[in-house]
Amino acid sequence: MRTGVITAGLLTSLTACGIGDPPYTVRLHDNKDGSATANLNLPEGTKDEAEAAIRDYAGTPDGLEWVNILVSDDTADGKLICNAIWMKDEKAAQKWSGGRFESATWPGLDVRCPHGL
Repeated sequence: MRTGVITAGLLTSLTACGIGDPPYTVRLHDNKDGSATANLNLPEGTKDEAEAAIRDYAGTPDGLEWVNILVSDDTADGKLICNAIWMKDEKAAQKWSGGRFESATWPGLDVRCPHGL
């Protein structure tokens, strides 16, 4: 696992854990209110690689309460492969989702890959 803060606008190359160790880049937009959107670019990524990238990246949020994670490929239109919501704890889930976000463990992660390849 990596530790540290990825600041807004910083494009960092990270290596995802999982099938074939797919490389991905992250563009984080920190909303300064405890939330953020992380855009992961996964060139030629498959659904399984996108899920692995999300799970790898979910270990990195520092100082945030919730993060919307979007994984897209490197095509011109940036096709969405998967998305996820990460919540720091039960308190953040109550604040940001009104309690609709549930998890058996915290931080919580809800991964959805409707655009599986």
